[in-house]
Amino acid sequence: MDDTQRFDVTRYGHWIDDHVRFCDLDPLGHVNNNAIGQYFENARASFFTEVTPGWPHGDVIFVLGRTAIDFRRELHMPAALRIGTGVLKIGRTSLTLTNVVFNKKGMAMEGVAYGESVSVLIDKRTRSPIDIPSALRSILERYEKN
Repeated sequence: MDDTQRFDVTRYGHWIDDHVRFCDLDPLGHVNNNAIGQYFENARASFFTEVTPGWPHGDVIFVLGRTAIDFRRELHMPAALRIGTGVLKIGRTSLTLTNVVFNKKGMAMEGVAYGESVSVLIDKRTRSPIDIPSALRSILERYEKN
């Protein structure tokens, strides 16, 4: 997938707004790479709360198994952010999500970073992976755009 596809806003069905905080900056004066990961984490948490009501307090929970981030532009303070989440792939027990961070500049949005993550659905009691139930799979499919 190229950057044109990665930063296509129509690929993302779930959105949150955020902003750059002073604590997100590093000694180089731009947003630290770990802060981008936290923006994605907040977006995933919001997404999981929407698709699995009661998350993270239910009997089953998605846990992070893998994450990868591609950085495209520096981000500075102040900045208003728009963070999108989409479903790339639904496996038997796992879910691959895509995320993007946009810097909102007036009416324009500038793509800053792209991420992919794999989360695994586990039983909270046994801590073992479980199959994604069909009802949840149907909900997740609404966010899937290939």
